[in-house]
Amino acid sequence: MATSNVQRQPAKTHIDPIPLKLVDTHPTYHFNNHDELMAFDVADHSWRETLAKSFQSDKDLAKVLQGVRPVEDEVYKVIAARVTPYVAQLMDKNDPACPIRIQYVPEQDEMNIAPHEMGDQLAEDDMMPEGTSLVHRYPNRVLFLVHNICGAYCRHCTRKRMVSDPLNVIDMARIRRSVEYLRDHPEVQDVLLSGGDPLLLTDSKLGEILSMIREARPDLKILRIGSRLLAQLPTRVTPELVDVLVENRVTLINTQVNHPKEITPLFIKHTGMLRRAGIMLGNQSVMIKGVNDSVEVMRDLVMDLVSNGIRPYYVYSMDPAPGNSKFMVSYDRMLAIYHGIRGWVSGPAIPTFIVDGIGGLGKMPVQPEYVQKVEQEGETKLIATNFEGRTADVSYLL
Repeated sequence: MATSNVQRQPAKTHIDPIPLKLVDTHPTYHFNNHDELMAFDVADHSWRETLAKSFQSDKDLAKVLQGVRPVEDEVYKVIAARVTPYVAQLMDKNDPACPIRIQYVPEQDEMNIAPHEMGDQLAEDDMMPEGTSLVHRYPNRVLFLVHNICGAYCRHCTRKRMVSDPLNVIDMARIRRSVEYLRDHPEVQDVLLSGGDPLLLTDSKLGEILSMIREARPDLKILRIGSRLLAQLPTRVTPELVDVLVENRVTLINTQVNHPKEITPLFIKHTGMLRRAGIMLGNQSVMIKGVNDSVEVMRDLVMDLVSNGIRPYYVYSMDPAPGNSKFMVSYDRMLAIYHGIRGWVSGPAIPTFIVDGIGGLGKMPVQPEYVQKVEQEGETKLIATNFEGRTADVSYLL
């Protein structure tokens, strides 16, 4: 596997940036050991205060976890590190193979970058109308990037080329041009806010952007938000945030939960506030080696999500971003896991397994063929095979 460094885009001049003002870049508080970490009650602190206490390096994490391997500074040029205290509390103190640690703890082998992982493999930048922060890949819907900062940085992130990069600010001028694009394109009926994480914006700034969209396009059928902050810091969901979402008629929030350990009482409590407000919740998992690449874990994950009112929506194959090969789960393994959950879990709990095609091809379903045309004794028949392997001739459908 070839090793290379990610190339930064040249510095640009930006005006009117979105004021985040959330995280103190020189925090005065540190957790000195695991006991101090576990004694910190996330529920008793504001979400901003908790976020400001995030771990920002392998050295910080090594104070509270055993077996954290040191990494070179070059790793943080690919993607920064940030782990909220809430996420750190979910990590096994001693086991580097903990499924939560795998997702967030930086490792040196992230610098092993394969040729197919360089650049914008999903061609999002190529599908971005000039001057906007929109990705217009599908005829009637767009992705609306509002900024490039996350509450915690997943090591498997698909947008490593832009998140955590201080040179890649999305300013309000771009936001306004994006809104004007929506005004001029009535064929767009579905807008998904993403980034970075939109819920890192203050309530007032998020409300301003949502209201701009609603004013420009009151006919929009769907206005949704993609946010992993629900799983990284559930206390971000407050009554005030819910009011902003309801006022601007946000239809759906998709989060990313990859393992059952992430479905905690605090997560259930705060996502329940959204459900009671009438906001639909969906989940988009990523198939990650060592995290959820087993039938048993995936069965538990999807059933736990549904039982708490969150619809398993997609399970993505690993996107080809720099250093992601270490997380990759093979196509055959994805098929085996799909086959292992279908028929064994409730129907509403079955997500669509997805490959996001490079070059901007979009999302394409991956699933076993349960109904196939076969040739038998010179005759074409249609044979259906169920989850147990039993078959039936359904040639009457031909």
